[in-house]
Amino acid sequence: MTVRMIGGEPRRIGKGVRHVFEGYNRGISVWLSVAALGICLVLGCSEQQQAVDMYLDAVKLREQGQDEPAVRKLRAVVEQTPDFVLAYSELGKAHLALRQPEPAVEAFRKAAELDPWSFQNHMDMAQACRDLGRFAEAAQSFARAGDLDTENLAAQLGAAQCYLHASQPARAAAHAESARRIDPQSQEVLRLLVDTYEQQKDYGQAALVYQELLKGDPANLDLTLALARAWMRSRQYERARGLLLEVVQVRPDHSAALRDLGYCLLKLGDADQAMAMYEKAVALDGGDWEAYRGLGVACMVKAQQTGDDAWQSAALRHWRHALAINPDQPKRDWLEKLIRENSPTTNPMRGLDD
Repeated sequence: MTVRMIGGEPRRIGKGVRHVFEGYNRGISVWLSVAALGICLVLGCSEQQQAVDMYLDAVKLREQGQDEPAVRKLRAVVEQTPDFVLAYSELGKAHLALRQPEPAVEAFRKAAELDPWSFQNHMDMAQACRDLGRFAEAAQSFARAGDLDTENLAAQLGAAQCYLHASQPARAAAHAESARRIDPQSQEVLRLLVDTYEQQKDYGQAALVYQELLKGDPANLDLTLALARAWMRSRQYERARGLLLEVVQVRPDHSAALRDLGYCLLKLGDADQAMAMYEKAVALDGGDWEAYRGLGVACMVKAQQTGDDAWQSAALRHWRHALAINPDQPKRDWLEKLIRENSPTTNPMRGLDD
């Protein structure tokens, strides 16, 4: 007899027996008896009884921490009854307990194939794939679980996180938005959502989410700085400047904020103030190659404005120092070209944008 309750058509048996298994309390033996009786009623205690008995024995072994013999018994169960969904699920858990993730994934995969309407089967497979670093596969399983239970926050978060790891930020953002619908106040959800927008380089949307985060933690300077950088990257320099001024008023020794403020001031056309901020930044952190590079740009702008070769020499000196600190920095070719030309560039800020 085909055991369809155990296999791919769970609803043929009726929900009662299925729920006994899915809600099974391992610590109470009466549930084992009820479960076994339920299966027997359906199967007529025929040739499947041995498989059921072995399954229940394996569950008891797992309760006692004996996962290796439980694995052997469960493998015998699925060999005898290849569509026993619960046995595959238990087998996956036993393999995980033994730190055997690969066979665990295969067992969970089989359970999900046999019973694709089980939320837990897809969650188990997703978590096992995630632990193996198989993020694309994990994301798909989390997403399937989320389709089955649209109000489950863990499934939506898992899908978003794994799609992000799999470099699929648009899909990640969709699930992060679903997670926000479930829990609009969750800081974890908002931080994940902002990561999806930043990976898509949608800095305007990222800035809006940072604003929401700041509402819940208005004194957080790291969030303020992150919001300022999002505005910078979306070319909202005036907004970024105001936020950076707030940071340096509270933390005048915040070299990164001073460097970013210098960048904003350059973009706003104030080379003198930009230079002052960059000089403070390098005084606080002599290894900040970005600040030295920006300081060189500010000096070159001054050279163009004044025609004073001293500013040009200072610019070249700062750029060389930036390269000495970090020879593999981004836009290195642009910087080396300016140094080679050894003359005022028509637009010294060209190529500076991220």
